[in-house]
Amino acid sequence: MSYPAAEYPQQAQQEAPYASQAVAPPVPTTLAYTNTYALVSIITAFLSPIAAIVFGHLALGQIKRTGDAGRGLALTGLIIGYAYFAMAVLFVVVYIGFIGLMFASMGAVMGQAEGIY
Repeated sequence: MSYPAAEYPQQAQQEAPYASQAVAPPVPTTLAYTNTYALVSIITAFLSPIAAIVFGHLALGQIKRTGDAGRGLALTGLIIGYAYFAMAVLFVVVYIGFIGLMFASMGAVMGQAEGIY
């Protein structure tokens, strides 16, 4: 089945409304150009959150100054370090709260037991 040519007018070939821009060459992201503190930050994030936080901040400062690669690694190390540290602090607070609750419950039970005898 063919359609008449009048229904589909020829579209004129147009040039692009904007000129193509030169694309910047990609920045090499090999290990040799990555900031060392950023690598240390991501590695220590699961082992010691304090070290990850310190090295992450040091890495971000150096990256800002020198323009090294590794900003994403440094940020990831910082985020994981802060999250791990917050969870550890929350765990300690809840653990101490449960110990206090345990002693309070024991005190209430012992107080009731003294009235029986």
